[in-house]
Amino acid sequence: MKPLSIKVKITCWYTGLIIFILAVIMAGIVFGTDKVLVQGVQRELQDEVYDVAEDINYTNGSIDVNDVDFFDDGVLISLYTKEQTLFAGQLPAGLPPAVPFQSEQVQTVKVDGNQWLVYDLYITAKGQEGIWVRGAVSLSPAYETRNQILFVCMVLFPFLVLLAGYGGWLITQNAFQPVSLIQRTAAEIESSGDLSRRIHLTGSQDEIYQLAQTFDHMLDQLETSFKAEQQFTADASHELRTPVTVMMTHAEYALAQKDNWQEAAEAIQVILQQAEKMNSLISALLLLARADHRTDNLEFEVINLGEVAEMVVEEMEIAAQKRNITICADIESDLTLMADQTSMMRLLLNLCQNAIRYGRDNGWVRLTLKRKDGGIQGSVADNGIGIAPAEQEKIWKRFYQVDPARHKREDSGTGLGLPIVKWIIERHGGSIVIDSCLNGGTTVRFYLPANRQSKL
Repeated sequence: MKPLSIKVKITCWYTGLIIFILAVIMAGIVFGTDKVLVQGVQRELQDEVYDVAEDINYTNGSIDVNDVDFFDDGVLISLYTKEQTLFAGQLPAGLPPAVPFQSEQVQTVKVDGNQWLVYDLYITAKGQEGIWVRGAVSLSPAYETRNQILFVCMVLFPFLVLLAGYGGWLITQNAFQPVSLIQRTAAEIESSGDLSRRIHLTGSQDEIYQLAQTFDHMLDQLETSFKAEQQFTADASHELRTPVTVMMTHAEYALAQKDNWQEAAEAIQVILQQAEKMNSLISALLLLARADHRTDNLEFEVINLGEVAEMVVEEMEIAAQKRNITICADIESDLTLMADQTSMMRLLLNLCQNAIRYGRDNGWVRLTLKRKDGGIQGSVADNGIGIAPAEQEKIWKRFYQVDPARHKREDSGTGLGLPIVKWIIERHGGSIVIDSCLNGGTTVRFYLPANRQSKL
């Protein structure tokens, strides 16, 4: 059996609830109307009897009934002597005369399916003989009113039930129409693989609209991630293919130099250099992959960043001397913070390597570290070729290099150094900015809080 849809369930709920409410109203009319109408007729009957009692006068020892209205608002009045003999007025047709007299008591008399209310009042005047005042009224008009109300309800209630069911269906139909659009869009994306499709829901900004917006944002991120993954794969393949090709070429050349070991040794040296480059690239890729999957497992501990920076400067002096670049450091003492020491070493190495790689021959590189605002403010500056303003936001992308001609340099990078730097800074809860102009040098400034506030 096919399960009921949510629209059908909600419509049935609306309809069932309306039927229940109308049934309660109907029961209230059936059981409550009688009581209300009868009480109203009873009050009217009593009021008429008392009014007649006030209108009776005694003139010269005789009863004067000239002012008495024997029929008013459906109430028939009849007057009886003390011995219960009728002397004025008349009984209603169908009401038996043998109804016993009970002063100030409302009696219900049923005759041939009809009901009557009878009210008696015994009155006396000073020095005069007492008389009975009887009022009688039929309940048939009241029941006719009730029956008319019930008839109207019987006619209107089915219409209201149908209206409620149809209205509930329309509401749910309109409410779930965006859900159908979301489902259709998801199916089209699944069948076509086109992540650029969006729901683009318009109309009232209700919960389903917000759900559609969330789906669109999610699809934006998925598309961005997918494109980045494709680009990353393509770039990684390209970066790995080049050294592999060089290694294969030189390996074949070395094998061909059986009688010339010097040439073979030079070829092997090139292979070693390319292998080292590949190893560096693979290590960077592995680090970024772990970062993407949040499995980096950094070990945060209290370290002295100044000591780490001094080791980096000492290590980079050899590379700087090859291009006659002066590398200097301005480092305050006791720069302690909570950080991963290996990451801090990689951070400073990458920044200094970039500064040396793209600096000017006979130029300079300056590393500065100082305490600021409860954290550590650092910078790496050079007087190299610089970066155009339009390119500065792109340098944080993986494998991006400002000038394609840089790939021709023997010491050109892989385009992963700065993305790794940015990740390390953010992982430690810091911030990083770059200030550069074309042919005017570059300064990279970063800030690290003393206490870890990582952005996971």
